[in-house]
Amino acid sequence: MLSNGQALHDGGTSGRQSRRRHGRLLSVYRTIERALWALGSALILFLFLTYPSLQAVRQEATTQMDMSIAAENAEYCSKWGMPVQSPQHLGCLQDLAAIRARSEQRVHDELASDF
Repeated sequence: MLSNGQALHDGGTSGRQSRRRHGRLLSVYRTIERALWALGSALILFLFLTYPSLQAVRQEATTQMDMSIAAENAEYCSKWGMPVQSPQHLGCLQDLAAIRARSEQRVHDELASDF
């Protein structure tokens, strides 16, 4: 049989172990929290620094696509026997540009209605 002193002593040891375990868990939690804050800050900084270059890449891609479409349109109109720089050729280019714009608008509207 344990005396009261031993029971209290054992209970005190268990309480100290519990406080130590709680302290270790709290320390781990704080370390993880700091790491997540640092990671989040680094991610925001990374996005802030790379955004201008992403914009430049998008602009370059848009320019390349526009040039490709213009070349396609000119090739199409020339294929149908319209001499380059003639009024018919210029009218054909304008018509194709209008057709493409309406088509792109329809696709945009359809995508917007899906969301």
